[in-house]
Amino acid sequence: MKKLILVSALSLASLLSASARAESTFVNPAVTGSTATARLDFSIVIPQVLFLRVGSAVPIDAISFTVPGANVGDASVIAGVGGDLTAGAVTVRAYGNGGNISLNSTTTGELANATGETIPWSQISVAAAALPGPGTAGYTNAAITHPAFNLGATGGAGTATILPATNKVVRVEGQWTYTYLNTNVVAAGTYGTSARAGRVTYTATQL
Repeated sequence: MKKLILVSALSLASLLSASARAESTFVNPAVTGSTATARLDFSIVIPQVLFLRVGSAVPIDAISFTVPGANVGDASVIAGVGGDLTAGAVTVRAYGNGGNISLNSTTTGELANATGETIPWSQISVAAAALPGPGTAGYTNAAITHPAFNLGATGGAGTATILPATNKVVRVEGQWTYTYLNTNVVAAGTYGTSARAGRVTYTATQL
């Protein structure tokens, strides 16, 4: 009997000791209708993220336009070659969870050839549309207004487009299709490429 009482006392002491360390309620004696409660506090940490894709995930896409000799400067619109969607079209996808996003384009000047002649960015037209097909689950598939190019001789940031958030979340995608307007008669040569002001940098900024 002494051994049984000792074990019971130790068990009770252990229970009371555990009660001091954790959320618990000890009821003694317990009768019909007695309750014992214990609580847990939960928290979820969501990092703020920002994502932008224009074209392929990697590497940098190249879009080129080749004007037929008989059509130089006659305003016949020239379709592009290249882009992850081909024919001068690229995927545009943006995601952020901190509110509205500003999307802008930056150039470094007019597209130049090897001898210094230039073609202004006003000759590059961009058509916005939804992606073909149902799009990516969880994203709004729609035309995303292209941020206008800076048309200055030395380039710079263009005119930003604002991507509005819903409940502070932006998840949108679409496509941009580039064409060359071909309204200027210009000297022969290859204009642009990354070496001669032909690269556009797109930047998403959390507002």
